[in-house]
Amino acid sequence: MLARALKRRLKIGGCAATIALSLILALATIQGCTHRAKANAEIPPALSSSKQIRTILDKQELQQVLVYYATPDGRYLVPVTVGINPTRELAKTAVEKLLAGPAREGLARTIPEGTKLKEIYSLTGENTAYVDLTKEFLQLKSAKEAKLALDSLALTLTELGGIDSITVLVEGQKIERLGDLEVREPVRRPPAVNPILEGQGASSDTVQVYFSDKNALYLIPITIPVPKGKEGERERVALEALIKGPPPGSGLLPTVWPGTKLINFFIRDGVAWVNFSQEALAYGGGSTAERMFVNSVLLTLTEAVTVNKVQFLFEGEKRVHLPEGTPVDQPLPRPEQINMIY
Repeated sequence: MLARALKRRLKIGGCAATIALSLILALATIQGCTHRAKANAEIPPALSSSKQIRTILDKQELQQVLVYYATPDGRYLVPVTVGINPTRELAKTAVEKLLAGPAREGLARTIPEGTKLKEIYSLTGENTAYVDLTKEFLQLKSAKEAKLALDSLALTLTELGGIDSITVLVEGQKIERLGDLEVREPVRRPPAVNPILEGQGASSDTVQVYFSDKNALYLIPITIPVPKGKEGERERVALEALIKGPPPGSGLLPTVWPGTKLINFFIRDGVAWVNFSQEALAYGGGSTAERMFVNSVLLTLTEAVTVNKVQFLFEGEKRVHLPEGTPVDQPLPRPEQINMIY
């Protein structure tokens, strides 16, 4: 708007043009400063503070964000990599993608349809993202629905650097209850994603294992406890749980062929060497089965800080390719995307 006004004013010529130009430049300077750091008076009354609002920007433009949708039954949260136009406003874009809902079958929204993002920002000196939503967000009624919505928001935003918690506002006001759920602020990232087993005799330590949804479309992270005395073998515990398959009644599918045995496993210089029995290749073909198998192993093991890559072995031998062409002659890194939607 200022640019168009400037062009119009320059046409009048003479002193008037000079005065007009000076006024416009002064206004532009004021507006620019206001955009970069809004005054305390602009902070919503519910957040009255001596701090200043700042826009949440990433250090560089990226072309994808990780968003947490739900399974159709609302039982599990599903991480989905969503392709976007290059932007530094990753927090804003990620929330907008979450509110829009999934663009592919087999997934469900966690936020009531029609909910819009009014604003997202942080305050100076804080790592909390303030998410201001429209009143449709209050349509959530049960505590389960409310928790699913808040967890999906918290997981989505805390995937980004510099954010460790969220505060949700509705029409600029803090909320104390969301349906039947009491909202305590700030909302932090859940300590476990999709906890599925309590397990007697388990320690407080947990591992994350990736199984398939019931339609073999998506990999779903499941958090399971580490047995007492096995805290120093977290990577092996996770791998053995993956090979064993999901618990009965979970509604999930295994990604490793039944009957597969773990012949040997060790970690050296950040590489996990996994020696499977021949049964691991019994799926015989099918790009989906192969992709689920490989990616579930990579995602499960690279959750550990001790593992950067995985070397697949079968009966103690390296293979150049798997049946569907996946190269496995060299250690493989963690996939850059999970459940990708373009």
